[in-house]
Amino acid sequence: MKILIIAIIVGVGITIGSFTLFYPESKDFEIQNNEKIEYDETITIGIIHRDSEKMFKRYQPLADYLARELSDDTVIYKGIAKILPSEQQMIQSVNNGEIDIFFDSPLIGMKIASNTDLEPFLLSWKEGHRNYHSVFITSIDSDISFENLHGKTMIFEDRESTSGYFLPAIHLQKAGYDFDWESSKDFSYVFSLDDENTPIWILEGKGDVGATSNLDFEDIPLNIKEKLKIIESTESVPRQIIFVDNSFEFQIKLKEILLKMNETPETQEILKKISKINQFSEIDIEKDLKIINELMELIH
Repeated sequence: MKILIIAIIVGVGITIGSFTLFYPESKDFEIQNNEKIEYDETITIGIIHRDSEKMFKRYQPLADYLARELSDDTVIYKGIAKILPSEQQMIQSVNNGEIDIFFDSPLIGMKIASNTDLEPFLLSWKEGHRNYHSVFITSIDSDISFENLHGKTMIFEDRESTSGYFLPAIHLQKAGYDFDWESSKDFSYVFSLDDENTPIWILEGKGDVGATSNLDFEDIPLNIKEKLKIIESTESVPRQIIFVDNSFEFQIKLKEILLKMNETPETQEILKKISKINQFSEIDIEKDLKIINELMELIH
């Protein structure tokens, strides 16, 4: 006689201030025949985000899948998605040995890695794109070129944006413009605080030139996009990097699992929940992180 065993992990949320941290409730869970599965190890995915509940729903299925695939006759893993609201809290959690895998944009990720024992591990392809870059845009009727930005007003997104601030800023510096992250003698600048605001601000006259990602530019509604033009592009960087803690023992097996996740409908569905990730791929440390390392040197 075959017995169908159904296991349910119950998640709990602990509220600290205005933030709620989500994770599976216990080290073991009851199954139908009243036995317990004792977990030998955990594998924890770390994410920085202010909306912990939304990110938990996106990343917990991946944590569960990795735990299942890493488990064998000798070791049973439990998957945990740990969502934290700030870089500093993530650094502390990694250094406390609480994070095995960390997902983030290249610049933020490398800032965290420089203060922990995390290392770049793989790349995430989001919405079919391995890389992206920044573009400088202006009104289609404007006679402004990238070479004559003196005296103009630049629109960045915010001070934490890779494509809306850091990439354009380093491109401006390389082009010879006076810009030191705090001020500029060559042009003034403002922050739109959202990539969707940047093109609208240009058309409303709140700035002359805006910086945004090439992918965000393609997503601009046609009635707005047709009134804009690109006058310059930066070099490309990866969309997202997966980092792994050096102390994680089964890195080879973990990499094999992640690299094959685009091969079945089940795993494709798990990836799709994570901000429309299509697949993971190998990372070329020297090539893929060239610009990011230059940025790191400039902002430290």
